[in-house]
This record gives sequence, C-alpha cells and structure tokens, in this order.
Amino acid sequence: MKTIPDADSSEKNRNPFVNCHTHTFTGDHIPQFLGKKLLPAGLERILTIRLIINFFRWYYRVPTKWQYKRPYKAWQAFHFRVKWFLQKVPFITIPIAVILTVDTLLILFFGYLEGKYHHEVWFGYLEWLNRFMQNIYLLPAPQYTILRALIVLVLFLLIKSGRTLIIFIAKSLFQILRILPGPETKTYLKRYISIGRFAFHKSQMTIFRMLEKQYPADSRFVVLPMDMDYMDAGISQSSYREQLEELKKLRRTKPKTCLPFVFADPRRIKDDSTYFDEIKNCIVHENFRGIKTYPALGYYPFDKDMLPLMLWACENQVPVLNHCIRGTIYYRGNKKKEWNSHPVFMQSTGEKGKNEPLALYELTNSDFSTNFTHPLNYLCLLNEEYLKRLLEYYNDDSLYALFGYTGKDQPLAKNLHELKICFGHFGGEDEWTKYMERDRYLSENGFTNPVGKGINFIPTALENSWRHNSWFAIIYSLMLQHPNVYADISYILHDENIFPLLKSLLKKDSRISDRILYGSDFYVVRSQKSDKQMWADTSGRLTENELELITRDNPREFLYNHIHQYVK
Repeated sequence: MKTIPDADSSEKNRNPFVNCHTHTFTGDHIPQFLGKKLLPAGLERILTIRLIINFFRWYYRVPTKWQYKRPYKAWQAFHFRVKWFLQKVPFITIPIAVILTVDTLLILFFGYLEGKYHHEVWFGYLEWLNRFMQNIYLLPAPQYTILRALIVLVLFLLIKSGRTLIIFIAKSLFQILRILPGPETKTYLKRYISIGRFAFHKSQMTIFRMLEKQYPADSRFVVLPMDMDYMDAGISQSSYREQLEELKKLRRTKPKTCLPFVFADPRRIKDDSTYFDEIKNCIVHENFRGIKTYPALGYYPFDKDMLPLMLWACENQVPVLNHCIRGTIYYRGNKKKEWNSHPVFMQSTGEKGKNEPLALYELTNSDFSTNFTHPLNYLCLLNEEYLKRLLEYYNDDSLYALFGYTGKDQPLAKNLHELKICFGHFGGEDEWTKYMERDRYLSENGFTNPVGKGINFIPTALENSWRHNSWFAIIYSLMLQHPNVYADISYILHDENIFPLLKSLLKKDSRISDRILYGSDFYVVRSQKSDKQMWADTSGRLTENELELITRDNPREFLYNHIHQYVK
C-alpha cells in the first residue's frame, strides 16, 4: 500500500517535473571494444570507443577553434567565391563532373572488368572508351598513379552524385563490400558516433548541465549509471567504481535536481563482498533514489546474487529500474551452455504430461541477450509460485532461510509481490507496433479497455507467451496484476507513432495510467532526436493533464521509499 500523503493541488505545491530516465556517464566509462560481435572482420579493434571519443575531444579542442581565426575566415571567403562562380557556370561544372565520374569509374573498375569479362562483346566498347579518354588527355595513363589517385580523391570530396554512383557499383561488383556496412553496423555507427558528441566530455557535471537546460526550470532528473565492466567488451578508461564516486559528487553538488540510481550487477556483488553494502550506503546515506539493472549485459534479473538485494528493495519500497528493450548494448562474450534453456520456465516435450526446461535456441549475441531482457523473467520475482520454483532451482539454504521457504506447497514467509519495479523503455517501440498489428491473437487484444488482468501466465501457456506475445502486452499484463509495476517511455518517445496508443494508456480506464513515467534516455537517444525536440513533441501531442500525470504525479509515487520521503 502506498503511504504518501495527498499532494496539495495548488500551483504552489505542484509536484516538480521529473525526467525518470537519463544518463551522464562519459566515454571513459565505456568499454573499448563495444563493436565486438557486431562489427565485421575485427573492425571493433580499429573503430574503438576510445578512437571515437578522442576524435571528438580533439575536434572540439582544435578544429572548432580554427573558425574564429583569420586564416580560416579567409578560406571561407575564398571557398564561397569559388562556389558562387561555379554556380553561375553550370555549362563548365557539369561536364567536369561527368568527366571526373567517368575517369574514376575507369580507374577503379577497368582492370577488374578486363580480367573477368574481356571476352564479352560489351567490354569492347568499354575498352574503346578507356583508350579514347587517354588519347584526348582526359584520363591519365596507368603509370601516372598519383594523378589518377588525385582524380578519385577530388570526385569523392566534391561530387556527391558521382561518389554515390561509385559506391553503388562497387557494392554490386564486389561481394565482400556488401557486408560493409549492414543495417546493424549502421545502427552501431550512427548511435555511437552520436553518443561521442556528448560522451567526449570528461565530467558528468558538464553533461548534466547540458541536460538541465533542455527542460522546465523546476525539473529533476533520475540519473542512471552504467556498469559495463562485465560485458566482455574490453576495459574502459575509467572503472565503474570511479564513475559511481563522481556521481556521488554530482548528487552532492546538485542535491535538488540530481536523483541518481545505483547500478546492480550480480557478478560485481559476487566478486566484491563490499558492494551489497555500497548499494545500500548509496541509497541510505548518499540519497540515491533507487537501483538500476541491465540484464542484457549477461545475467537474469533473478540471478542468485540479486535476490537478497531485491528483497531489501522490496521491504524498503526502493524502486528498481530495469532495461527492457532490444538494443546494441549487450553481452559480447560467447554464449554459455547453461543459457540454452531457461532456469525456471518449462515447455512440453511433445509427449502428453511431460515437460522440460524452456529451450532457448538463439545463437548470436544480439539474439540470445534478449532472453535476459525478456519481461517474462520478472514473474520469477513478482509471482510467489515462480519465485518458489526459482528457489528450488538454486537449492541454496541461505536463500531458503532468507525467504522462509519450507516446501513447494507452503507459502513463503517473505515474497516479492510488492517489489517496485519499472520497465525502462516499455519494451521498445517495435513491440508497440507488433502489439497493434497482431489482431488475430486473442491474448493480444482487449488491453486498451481491459476488464481482466491481461495475459494469464499459467505454466502450461508460458512457452507460447515467451515466444509469441509482444513485450508490450506482457508488460501491460504485469502492470495490471502487480500494483507496484511501472514503465517509462524513454527512448521510444522519438517515434511519433507511439502517441495514439500512449494517449489510450493514459486514460483512467486503462488501469495503468498512474504508473507510466516520462523519461528521455538522454543522451543515448541523441542518435534519433535531441531531448528538447522530444519534449516539444511530447508536450505538443499530450494534454496538460496527461503531461502532469507522467512528468509530475506518477514520478512522485515511483520515487517514494521507506528510507527517504519524496523531497521537492
């Protein structure tokens, strides 16, 4: 039961604005080989996070300052005059562009085509063109290597249409080029080059101040650190512990506006006997507001070493915010054998009355890491029957004693039914789209005006839910069934297509409208939109009451705990 006193509705006592999902970690906190298992042909060893960060640090320290100096201004004026002249004489520039494009095509591809197609009739015409261009001195002979290289360089630098044509032909001719870059590689490059524009800053304080300026004057920000030391992507320049100490200083400097969470990774809890106490110290004495988990980094949210922490959080109503979206930050190591099946959930063997562990067939990192992120995993915490199965799986006397387990047919002395959790990103915008498109599935319908409790997560139907239900429908069902389950709409806000469904969720009859939180995922979302753009889009599409709900009223309930009252 929530014990928060009613808020005065007057403007004077209005709840502050809260962005419930932001980041301030710097490039020094990101592992070097984040492109591992994502970029092809060992490219992650070249295109490292350190390279990206150092480029931006150099760029903003050196080249950006050139624009204020006399030589650069003189160059700008000269460059403009040249472009102005060329714009006025298209009868000169167009033929030059055509000649340079033809030259580049012949320089790059003639030798390859000659070796492969010299017997073809059409190649005779190409051979004539190559000889003709050289005879009239519009194409340097092969021995003039430097001059030919300059022609290619000028085309790629100055003639966009020619450059596009060359790349298209190269991909068509050479199979190896078709893998560079693929869709996932493009996502990686776009996202992390964009991140580099913020992460190149050396101080979390600098990044936080950039965030503050994009929101209303009374704003508060939940800051979520990232512990990536265990994701098997190399080491970072600065350890997570150093990141945490800097975040403590940020909290002390900005006690009113900075509301940090502390990161929990079961591998750190296991390796460092002091870290459990450090988590509690951050919340009790450093005024951190909650706990952050990121299962995609290689663990289940119900990991054995997480259970004591989850019980402590539940008993103190400390919120736990969990990453729940497919993305490009995930475990980079090899899949372990024990990850080929689920520790708790079962599936039918195909023979009547016989079951076996739920098989997890995913092989690539981007696929099998979603098994850790899957929202159904939280049944093992929130649902007492699944929690008992989990305890039986671990078969650990200390956990039995902690939860008061005395047998599968006996209730637990302590459970996690009231655990306050938040699904970060509400499953992802792709899962919202999937839900809206799946009108032929009975379990995926009826959520916009629910009369029941959503999907029935009975053991015999769990395999179907795991493999086929949208994450949106699963999260919605968990919110209907558990009063302390929240979801934030961070990152997915960049997609304008979510707003019709979001407005439906914010109606009172959705029965979850009081547990949806505004979040932006600053600065990770910058590959899509700026925070100020997303806030402008959101405030333009939602009513004043809807905005008040997700940015002021619901965060007040979410951030309340038994250790600290919610402070304005």
